Amino acid sequence: MSDGTFIVDCPCCKARIECDRKTGKVQRHWEKPQLKEGADPMQEALKKIKDDKSRLDSYFSNAGKSMEEKKKELDEAFEKEKKRIKDSGDTSRPINPMDLD
Repeated sequence: MSDGTFIVDCPCCKARIECDRKTGKVQRHWEKPQLKEGADPMQEALKKIKDDKSRLDSYFSNAGKSMEEKKKELDEAFEKEKKRIKDSGDTSRPINPMDLD
């Protein structure tokens, strides 16, 4: 919440609304949290945090594995191209763009 806004809890629908102080326009709107009947809100929040943490952990571990696989593919492509150039017998250097001036 910034200095130019305030938060109001709607007494009817229990939603939370962030309004601009000067204009009165709604900046953000949060829906009422859906809780099971007789459920403990703290336990539900802890469960949600644990689920999010496990989801993010799996995402980051998979990201590391995919980066390693991508590196392996690029290394293989590099070695393959190196072998192709060596087999072709081409020893000339490529044109240097800085020499074209």
